[in-house]
Amino acid sequence: MTSEWPYLAPSGDLRSPPQPITVGVLLTAHNVAPHLPAALHSVFTQTRLPDQVVVCDDASSDDVKGAVHNFGDRVRLVRHPVQRGEGAAKNTAVAALDTDLVVVLDGDDEMAPQRLEALAWLAERRPDLHLLTTTWEDFGPGVEPTDWTLADHFPTVDQRAEMLRWNFVPAPAIRRVPLLEAGGFDETLRYGPDWECYVRMFLRGASAGLVPLPLYRYRRWTGQQTADRERVLAGRVRVGELIAANRSLTPADRRVADRSLQELRHDYWAWRLARGAATRSESLALLRGGRWSARRTAMLTLATMAPHVARRLRER
Repeated sequence: MTSEWPYLAPSGDLRSPPQPITVGVLLTAHNVAPHLPAALHSVFTQTRLPDQVVVCDDASSDDVKGAVHNFGDRVRLVRHPVQRGEGAAKNTAVAALDTDLVVVLDGDDEMAPQRLEALAWLAERRPDLHLLTTTWEDFGPGVEPTDWTLADHFPTVDQRAEMLRWNFVPAPAIRRVPLLEAGGFDETLRYGPDWECYVRMFLRGASAGLVPLPLYRYRRWTGQQTADRERVLAGRVRVGELIAANRSLTPADRRVADRSLQELRHDYWAWRLARGAATRSESLALLRGGRWSARRTAMLTLATMAPHVARRLRER
C-alpha cells in the first residue's frame, strides 16, 4: 500500500494518528446489468477492501440479480419495484449501509485498484473533509483522451461559492452522517441530484478534498443516462432552479446561484437553437430574464426575430 497520497483541499493539518473509519460502496443500477460484474470486480480487487457493498436496482428490466449472483453475500442487493430515479436509488442504498464513509460508484463504471485506499487514507487523516474524490479516466468504444483534468480546476478556497457554480466532486466518497443530516438526495430530481445535495452539505459547512490521480474509470457508451444531451441540459436547469431557491442562501450565495442558473439556461437554449428547436418566445424570455454580454444580447435579440438566421450565425 502507498504510505502517502497527494491531495488538494482547504488548509488543514493531517491527523496523527489517523482516525480509523469503515468504508461502504454504493452502486446504483438501472439497465446496466451487462456492465455490473465488471464494476463489482473492480470493487473487490481493491488494495483496501470495502467493509460493505450495496447495489440498488432501480426497477431494471435486465437481470441485475444474475449479474451480482457470483459475488454471493459480499453484496447486498436492494430493489425498487418501480423506477424512482437516481436520487431515490442512492438514498435506498445509503439506508442499507452503516459505514462511516459511502463511496459512490455508478453501476456501469469501474474503480482503479487503489481508489478506496486513497480515499480512506485521506478521510482518516482529514476528518474535516466531508466529501472526497479523485480524478478519472474515460473508457469505452471510440473514447478519445482529453486534456481537461479536474486537478487543474479543483478549488481549495471559497469552496462554498464554487459548489454553487458547479459540481467539482464527481462520484465522491461521502461521510454518511453529514449526508443524512443534510437530507440526502432529492428524489424529485430525475437528473443531477448529486450536485443539489452537495450544495446543501456545503451550506451546512462541508468541505472537500481531491486525490489528483485518475482512479475512477468512467464508461462512455450509448446507453448511459448522460448520453441524452437534451435531458442532461434540461435537468441541470431544474437543479439550478432548486439551488437558487434554497432558503439557506446568503445574499452573496444568491448572486452566485442566480448567475449559475442564468448560464445553465443559456446553455440549454443554445443547444436547442442549434437544432432549430428554440422558439421566439423562449429566446425573448431568456433575453429579458438575465444580464448578458453585448454579444449574447445581440444573438438573443436576433433569435427573437429570426431564429433561423441566429442559428446559421452560431454555426459559423
